[in-house]
Amino acid sequence: MPMKLKCIPYLLICILFLSCEKNSTPSTEVSQTAFNNISYEETNMEIELRTGAEWTATSMAAWCTVSQGKGTGDAKLNISVEANIGAERSGEVKIWTPDKLVTISIHQNAMPSGQEYHYKIPVIFHVLYSSQNDPKQYIPQARLTEILEKVNAYYRGETLYNGGSAGVDMNLEFVLAEKDEKGNVLSAPGVEYVKSGGMPLDCEEFMSAKKNVDLLWDPNRYVNVMLYNFAAVDGGNSIILGISHLPLSVTGSNYLEGLPPTSYNYLTKENLSYPKCVSINSLYAYEETGNDGRYNSFDVNVTLAHELGHYLGLHHAFDENDDASLTDKCIDTDYCEDTPSYNRMAYLANLTAMLQEAQQTGKTISMAEATTRENCKTGETFQSYNLMDYEICYSDRFTNDQRNRIRHVLTYSPLTPGPKKTKADTRSAASGPLDLPMVIVK
Repeated sequence: MPMKLKCIPYLLICILFLSCEKNSTPSTEVSQTAFNNISYEETNMEIELRTGAEWTATSMAAWCTVSQGKGTGDAKLNISVEANIGAERSGEVKIWTPDKLVTISIHQNAMPSGQEYHYKIPVIFHVLYSSQNDPKQYIPQARLTEILEKVNAYYRGETLYNGGSAGVDMNLEFVLAEKDEKGNVLSAPGVEYVKSGGMPLDCEEFMSAKKNVDLLWDPNRYVNVMLYNFAAVDGGNSIILGISHLPLSVTGSNYLEGLPPTSYNYLTKENLSYPKCVSINSLYAYEETGNDGRYNSFDVNVTLAHELGHYLGLHHAFDENDDASLTDKCIDTDYCEDTPSYNRMAYLANLTAMLQEAQQTGKTISMAEATTRENCKTGETFQSYNLMDYEICYSDRFTNDQRNRIRHVLTYSPLTPGPKKTKADTRSAASGPLDLPMVIVK
């Protein structure tokens, strides 16, 4: 009997303790559990999470992201939904706490039939410098803004300085990134300054070095443009103004001829073994054609427009072999029928002869003469205005076929910003670096 009197109070205490533990578990509520018929355009939505417990938030669809993956207590979460250029789609965001699972359903409308998507492509300039006092290393944000504005004018089809018909409007624009990868607002939109020793840098080595992947921001969300002083090549006899990687193209029905192939329709920065980006020689960051249209072969606006063309799938508008060496075979190596093929070797020989004659006689070579090429298929002459050409060229426009290639890359190629026309809800990336093909062009 005495033992029972001792055990009964102990049992009551245990029951009361368990009851308190159960009742003390915080409840979990969210301000909204369904978002229906949201726009096909990129959309951001905010929800309020009210809880006293630890929580984890996960998006179940690759086209939808949550601003914060885990935390404790109340929080405001931002749900970002990519623009939708395919069929209407549904997805879920799930929030787990110890006592509850909350599911937030999302339904996004399709883009209206017959409408073409206007791409706004975030650009982040990574300014690499060893001396903040060197204006050719530490390029100010205002200057980079000016450059990008002129690049956008070319992509809108505006001929900034030269006559002739207007170029093709690509229906896209490059915008200075407003936030970093973690969602923090940038004090200088579109620019990150990175202290780096050893200027100048060998640009080809830079574009191949796995260690430089760490400099990238997510290539699925940004175009990464690296600015640094390029080391001289060929003993200083040649100058490289810019260099870029070509985009990958997914094998199968949507493969784009002339691009390095991959079987993955979705990849992440962690899969890269090279820093997929554009590099621009900051030694020439202030060079450009004057308001009078006087030709400047070092024009940084043209250089960036040209390299972004490569980054989005364009080749040079002249005949060349796969290793970028010249050819006289008159083959269409840019896969664009509306860019006349020409023998660049023959053009260079003719240009050299004209320059020598001008030096000997004092004759002035006109821009019309210097930009004249011969179509190697038809024998007709034409003046070069294409931004993907070399040497003396008006360099201020693209063609319709080039437009189609760029928009194909934006629609289907992994590791390029913008919505993709793939089954985004089934995308999954392999883990770790992959042996992806790499093609570097200048």
